[in-house]
Amino acid sequence: MGSMRDSGHALCETISMLPRSNRLTACLLFAAILAACSPQPEQVQMKVSNLGPAWKVAPSEGGSELCLDCHADIVRSWSMTGMARTLGSVAPSGSEVPGELSGIPGVVESEGGYGYFFAESPDHRAFVLGETHAKDPHFAMGYEVLFGIGSGELDRSYAVAHGSNMWFAPIEVLTENEGRLGVLSPGAAISPASRLSVPITAECLGCHTDHLPPKTFPLNGTVLASDWEPRGISCNACHGLGESHVSYQESLETPGRPDPILNIGSLPRVEQLSICAACHLQGDARIVLNGEELGPPAPGGNLLEQRAVFVADKQTHEVGFVSQTERLVRSQCFLASEMTCTTCHDPHRTLHIESERALVRNACGKCHETGMAATCNRTGATNESAEDCVSCHMPLTGVFDVARVRIHDHYIRKDPGAVMPASSEESLRFAESEAGDWKRFSWPGEPAPRHQDDIGLWMMAYFAGGHVARSMGLVDGAPGPTSDGLPMYHHVRGHLLSQAGRNEEAIKSYRRALELDPDLAPSAINLGLLLGEQGQHQEGLELLTHTIEQYPRSDGAYRNRSVLRLLSGDRAGFANDLERAFQLAPASELAHALAQYYTEEKEARRAEHWLDMERQLSPFLLD
Repeated sequence: MGSMRDSGHALCETISMLPRSNRLTACLLFAAILAACSPQPEQVQMKVSNLGPAWKVAPSEGGSELCLDCHADIVRSWSMTGMARTLGSVAPSGSEVPGELSGIPGVVESEGGYGYFFAESPDHRAFVLGETHAKDPHFAMGYEVLFGIGSGELDRSYAVAHGSNMWFAPIEVLTENEGRLGVLSPGAAISPASRLSVPITAECLGCHTDHLPPKTFPLNGTVLASDWEPRGISCNACHGLGESHVSYQESLETPGRPDPILNIGSLPRVEQLSICAACHLQGDARIVLNGEELGPPAPGGNLLEQRAVFVADKQTHEVGFVSQTERLVRSQCFLASEMTCTTCHDPHRTLHIESERALVRNACGKCHETGMAATCNRTGATNESAEDCVSCHMPLTGVFDVARVRIHDHYIRKDPGAVMPASSEESLRFAESEAGDWKRFSWPGEPAPRHQDDIGLWMMAYFAGGHVARSMGLVDGAPGPTSDGLPMYHHVRGHLLSQAGRNEEAIKSYRRALELDPDLAPSAINLGLLLGEQGQHQEGLELLTHTIEQYPRSDGAYRNRSVLRLLSGDRAGFANDLERAFQLAPASELAHALAQYYTEEKEARRAEHWLDMERQLSPFLLD
């Protein structure tokens, strides 16, 4: 199921159960686990590294070089598309080309008061996200910009480093006719003062590259410790592994053995659509049905057997930024034909080439009489626009989840009616149905997936969408065989049960999750704490210690182990674990807890050190 951050909500209940004599300790506990109870990652001292060539320098052939020998024209054409540039390095000014983020105006939240801007690092080797606050002139932080996400043709987001993890920057860059400007990211616009709170995981990157960073935990662990380099989508994403195809072509294969490369045109219609829908079917919630997958499923299957996609039950004229498949399948053009995405689009060619743009806009003539548009009586239609059916029947419209951006609505209609204006930052939302009134997406005219009515998948979807009450209402329902075999189903159920105070049942659910996937760190982290709270300190400590040995950058495991050590009287162990958690994920709450601890221990110099760290990390903490 997407990236579940290790949950520490049950930790907060520990405070109310402590004896009165431990109230100062309770403050320490609360501060230590606040990030887990309500994740609000704080700032980190910036690191600097050379991240490669500037974004504006090149079309990208990254990952498709193997195909150049035989398919040079296609690869070079593909390298100019937005899909080939959906992920890339960001570097400062070079000798000839200005840095990608040079001169981008900063932004300030109207509610939260935080300001964000881009600047070159002092050594001019990287870009840095700067953060300030309107009410605290002493507050100024910097985070290293790791890479850019998106082609930049409409907008482009950025990954920044926070401790040992990576997060979406609260500012992104929008491309308009007037040039490129900084705007608040959707997350920052919807939740002011949330700062670095949206983690970047393989699930986020999967639709921007088929070359994902190494699997790690936490799921948003940075790539600084590996030799991974960001690049966009290659031929492999749609055609399968090119290396196998090259080996097949270069070797003397046994006659009759099939070429491993995927011939997309020979696939059934649903499998062709599934390749595009893997990234262009947004929905309000998506549940991964194979926990081993880091990104979209391999091409050549029915997406809906590999993803449970939940969409608004009653769809309106409002459009999501990545809603193309969902809208297209409602069209009479789709329902009355064998239409696929490639009926109109050649994915190897960019629409910035005028001839290709004309071909796409004239694609209606493949099925409809070429000259019929000449007699079109729609308002504004003229003979000069007769060949451009798209402008009227797939009009540009604003989207509800990205500000100031318009896309073509892929719900093709004779009379599309009114279109949405471009959204403002103040009007953004993430889901089409904010109330969670959903249905499972299915292919028109095709059998529903075998797990269509699986209650467990609905429970997971509601939880992922933030509808905790609805999710809790299904926690005692019998799961279907699909969800019952998913470790993440049992993890989510364990979390919900612990929230309801049903700790013994929660422990059983977490144990079941770990039976199915012994490496499911979030379940181990939560289970370790619950065991300690139920008096099984030693087992909880051993489980958390084992998790730390497996995943030494798990700040959540260190936080939870610090709680158990404190509860068992090991105050020095508590401080050591909390300091390690701070090194991995610097946060003012942890610094505050450590300052209080060393004050209690009468170690004034160390207490002052942590007070100073707290002042550096948060606004409003003036002397």
